Amino acid sequence: MSITVTGIVGKKIRHHRRAKEITIQALSHKCGLTVNYISLIEKGEANPSLNKLNAIVCALDVQWEDIMPTCEEHEEIYNQTIL
Repeated sequence: MSITVTGIVGKKIRHHRRAKEITIQALSHKCGLTVNYISLIEKGEANPSLNKLNAIVCALDVQWEDIMPTCEEHEEIYNQTIL
């Protein structure tokens, strides 16, 4: 399975949501996005806008750096696309 930016971001959002013991329903209420859409984001199946990601970051009370791919993850994504 290939690694994507949206997949990494989704996994990190799910990680922080679970670490803070926030249900997907509670996150939906806090950020104004539907439960289904948040689920798609967490699975890496949706490519949310910056505005929607910002709503999630604020609702989770995390920093952008907490959900964005690291340099190593970016390199791994890049390497898989050229190999």
